[in-house]
Amino acid sequence: MIHKRISPMLLYCTMMLSIGISNHVLLIPILLHVAKRDAWVGGLLASIPLLLWGMLLLMMLKKLRGRNLMEWIEIRYGKFLWLIISGLMACEFSLMALISFRDLVTWSQVTYLPRTPRIIVALTFIGICFLAAQKGIRAIALSAGLLLPAVIVFGDFVAAANFQVKDYSLLLPVFTHGYGPTIAAMLYTMSSLFEIMFILFIQHHVSKPIKPLALFLLSFILVVLTIGPLTGAIAIFGPFEAAMMRYPAFEQWRMVTLGKFISHLDFFSIYQWISGAFIRTSLMLYLTLDIIGLASKRAKTYTLIVICALFLGFIMIPESDSNFLKRLEYFYFPISFGLILFVGLLLFALVMLAKGTEDHKS
Repeated sequence: MIHKRISPMLLYCTMMLSIGISNHVLLIPILLHVAKRDAWVGGLLASIPLLLWGMLLLMMLKKLRGRNLMEWIEIRYGKFLWLIISGLMACEFSLMALISFRDLVTWSQVTYLPRTPRIIVALTFIGICFLAAQKGIRAIALSAGLLLPAVIVFGDFVAAANFQVKDYSLLLPVFTHGYGPTIAAMLYTMSSLFEIMFILFIQHHVSKPIKPLALFLLSFILVVLTIGPLTGAIAIFGPFEAAMMRYPAFEQWRMVTLGKFISHLDFFSIYQWISGAFIRTSLMLYLTLDIIGLASKRAKTYTLIVICALFLGFIMIPESDSNFLKRLEYFYFPISFGLILFVGLLLFALVMLAKGTEDHKS
């Protein structure tokens, strides 16, 4: 129904927080690890395939004309293909929610809640995400619209406050170890930026068509959200010291001071981290339910309870953070990128090869 839809602006706010937190927290440590000084070049080069990806996305959006993608596929191509795509993407959305949830709990314990039991932190956070996902996309998007302005202000503040301690000459020279590290960084960055494709699964909840200029502006902002803290970490700590840090973006907050007498302003980062993780986890939980097409509200609630309970059980399994980071680098990002690329190209073929643009009703 129209009154339950969200505006395009709220959609962009949601995507900025969801993908932005992934780039800040999950992606940057891996980029620095695999490419060191060349990480920022790889991140910048990723904007080229992102531009092409955005063009494919626009072509699909134009042909879908606001219709529910999964319902359209089921009507056009049958239940079997619908099951394959919905199953793959439901697994992808669930995994993304779990990764964000796990990382937020770990970061909270490492930084500002070291004596709080892990289960308490996890229960509190997953409970809030459960409520948001249960309420639906409008609640998540409105929350993003309220949270994002302060996140942007704090981000600009930490970048400006640390300018005095940055040495951008540390960004050069590049390609000292060949082009391999740069290409690796570009591919890892693409794995995160290509999540912009998820707009396909949300566009039927948007009240107005998505404009090409707005989509390209969103893509540009997402690239900046990656390059900014990445170059900042290298300029402050150097490429090799930054590569050894678990949370380079957070370490930049620890450098912030106001004059001689005010320091320890890193508590502002808590707002940024929780805001982004909350929106990302809630959105992925919601998309998991939405894509499998559960009709009953009770069925959605019970399914969401089961998923959240599994998440809680998973993060209580003892695992070192170094092993978790290795899993992200060697499994999560490569598999996620491959899946998003495969499903995205498959959807493009299905949408563009469909004859006619008339609406179909089940």
